[in-house]
Amino acid sequence: MPLAQKAIKQKIKSTESIKKITKTMEMVSVSKMRRSVNKVLASRVYSRYALELLMNLSKDKSFSNPLIVPGKNNVELIVVIASNTGLCGGYNSNIYKSLSVYLKKKNGRGIKTITIGKHAEKICKKLNLENFASFITFSERSNIEQAKELSNLIQDEYIKGDYASVKILYTEFLKSTTYKPVMRELFPLSVSTIENILEAAETEALSGNKKEEKVAYDFTDYKFEPDLETILESILPGLVDIVVYQTLAEAFASEHSARMFAMKNAGDSATTILNSLTLAYNHARQDGITRELSEIVAGAEALNVN
Repeated sequence: MPLAQKAIKQKIKSTESIKKITKTMEMVSVSKMRRSVNKVLASRVYSRYALELLMNLSKDKSFSNPLIVPGKNNVELIVVIASNTGLCGGYNSNIYKSLSVYLKKKNGRGIKTITIGKHAEKICKKLNLENFASFITFSERSNIEQAKELSNLIQDEYIKGDYASVKILYTEFLKSTTYKPVMRELFPLSVSTIENILEAAETEALSGNKKEEKVAYDFTDYKFEPDLETILESILPGLVDIVVYQTLAEAFASEHSARMFAMKNAGDSATTILNSLTLAYNHARQDGITRELSEIVAGAEALNVN
């Protein structure tokens, strides 16, 4: 076999192997995305009503809670959620760009981070941000009990009074083809903060459909026993756990959606390359056959002359 044909055949074999791998990864991502999306949809309604309750309680100015009182320090704490693995298209680069833009507005000062995922660590290291906690064990299988570990850390750090505010940077899942990086303020809890989260949740629910009029939340006055402050101290951490859990679910659904389409595009590219390599191989093979025939004919003619 001529060298050109042999080289092309090796390339075809390698490309076929890559195509099989990307197809397998696409199927795995489809399965993980479905699991993540089901988790997002299952918890979204509960999360929305929990936020409505929290918003209603926050309107009462007669009590004080550490999670509602604005911090006095100038340092901000940002929880950055990215992936543990690569091969997910522009998912991690979108987080990096969003954080870079935010840092430019803040001049890069007074920022500390908590990272979720190995790529979040890399992003913060690249931007020279101080990272004092890292979680790499979260996945689409994580439940709310596991999310409490992150939620408790965030609440404890804010209650210490070392931070003016706490924000979460994650990728919001809109639909299987649409996701976007979002910076949400978590603490201090306020009516405006919760309204922003509720508006985002409503956008998610209506994505892909014709948007109707904005939902008006009609809150009922509550009567508290024994008193509002005691009740809030009991339920507020749980409501925050729900918000953190929902944020993680949105991020993982977005990640697997991005990886699914990245692997599909890689498979399509492999198919295109295979077609061109097969065509090149056939041309090389045809040229080889033509050359051999020419040599045979030339040899026969030489014998006839003799």
